[in-house]
Amino acid sequence: MSNDEQWMAHALSLAKQAELQGEVPVGAVIVRDNILLGEGWNQPIVSHDPTAHAE
Repeated sequence: MSNDEQWMAHALSLAKQAELQGEVPVGAVIVRDNILLGEGWNQPIVSHDPTAHAE
């Protein structure tokens, strides 16, 4: 599995976490030179914050 595929798999696992919380299943990772700089998942419903998107 390539590095890109591994990072995509990680983003998909974050999306699954969002889905388990009742959110729209979106996850995001920011990676540079194969180093994770940031990650997140949708949380606007549980946090009551419409700006709490994965990205």
